[in-house]
Amino acid sequence: MTDETEQLEFSDVVVLIDTGLVLKCRVGETVVSVPPLRMLPGTTIRRAGDRGTLMLPVDVAKELGLARRPAATQL
Repeated sequence: MTDETEQLEFSDVVVLIDTGLVLKCRVGETVVSVPPLRMLPGTTIRRAGDRGTLMLPVDVAKELGLARRPAATQL
């Protein structure tokens, strides 16, 4: 199970399109395709037209460009 340190919360997210496989959402000024199966408890958006909170695992947020990746370690 994912603990609080491994998830990110995004507020005021708007669902633009629901394709059935992904929700195309506006998160701030970024539009991303979010797979509903990766959304975590606490998410309040479900279908086109919804506005609310999106909870994602950190790895998914990074893949979608919603979270910064840690800097690469130089050897």
